[in-house]
Amino acid sequence: MNFRKPTLYSSVFALQGLSNAVIPVLPELAGNSGSSAISTLIFSGYFMGALLTLVPLGILADRIGNLKMLRFGMLLTAFTGSFIAFSDNLWILGISRFLEGVGCGAFFPAAFSIIAEWEDSQQSLGEFNFLLNAGLAAGVLFSGLLAGFGIKTAIISFTFLAFLFCILLISEAGEQLVPNRIGKKFTLPENRNPTRNQQDLPLLHEIRSCLEKTIESLLKTDLGKILGITILLYGATGLITANYADYSAGFLTKPELGLAISASYLAAMLSSLIAGRIAVNSKNIVKAGIVLASAGIFLSVKLPLLAFFLMGTGGGTAVVGLIMAVSRISSSGFAMGIFNTGIYAGLGLGPIFGSFFLEPFGYETVFLGSAFVLLATLFVELE
Repeated sequence: MNFRKPTLYSSVFALQGLSNAVIPVLPELAGNSGSSAISTLIFSGYFMGALLTLVPLGILADRIGNLKMLRFGMLLTAFTGSFIAFSDNLWILGISRFLEGVGCGAFFPAAFSIIAEWEDSQQSLGEFNFLLNAGLAAGVLFSGLLAGFGIKTAIISFTFLAFLFCILLISEAGEQLVPNRIGKKFTLPENRNPTRNQQDLPLLHEIRSCLEKTIESLLKTDLGKILGITILLYGATGLITANYADYSAGFLTKPELGLAISASYLAAMLSSLIAGRIAVNSKNIVKAGIVLASAGIFLSVKLPLLAFFLMGTGGGTAVVGLIMAVSRISSSGFAMGIFNTGIYAGLGLGPIFGSFFLEPFGYETVFLGSAFVLLATLFVELE
């Protein structure tokens, strides 16, 4: 039996479930201090860890192999989950969330690079994003539902799953993911046959060389446009998600909040599967996703369940189109690292940047403003 897909899909489910299990209980993790800044830092620490490591670890995956990087990412996720589950110290929580993000930075470039090389890559990307969002949905849903048994019940449960699927990745089932265990190098379109063999370069010199090449690749390909759209899409939706626990404190219970946020991931699951199977130009898939996500943000101030459902539908649709656009440029860990950097730059920096405007303008004004900014990306043309 081929365990290739179940191994990768179950791993991303556990990883994402653990990352999102903190969201409904952010005020309690922050010690009920009443400070939105502490909650935001615990939320964003994960995304900042991913943001800073996605490209370097994507480059490293090209050099040492995607499977090793997947295993490292899951192992780090499982261990940091243990510290989050059993410590109440704010410093340990913050550092653990950051390191959990580093594990994510190791996992996703390698995972997307592997899938982009499969023959059924578009369908597999839809399936992968289905399980990715299933993990996110399960994380917030069970965190809210199980909060009555203990604030960290869901965190402990997903930490156990992370260890379990880490063992699966290390076993022979993991070997089926990448039989040749060789990463694919990134090259610019006009430089498909570089004369210098990058395998002979020292690792630090290769990282510096690739980072210098990042600027050139962003200017000469659509990667720059894709990166900008991704940052704004995930920045806008991340801003809503990070602040909705405080915004809705007066009219939503913990289970209701978990249900509303999990609706976004359920919608993303379904829309990812559909987008992965339809024969539509990737740029039109991206635009459809942006419109749906923006509509959801507009409705977030009045209709939370429908709002999160639309945001999830838009995000799940757009991400498939964006990944396919990147894979046409390159399927290397470096290129996928750049794309994932956009995701976590948005999720990490969006809530922080938006928090500066919450006090002077209020939640509703900031939410609606982010929707207008996101709609502006419809004027960006992808080839």
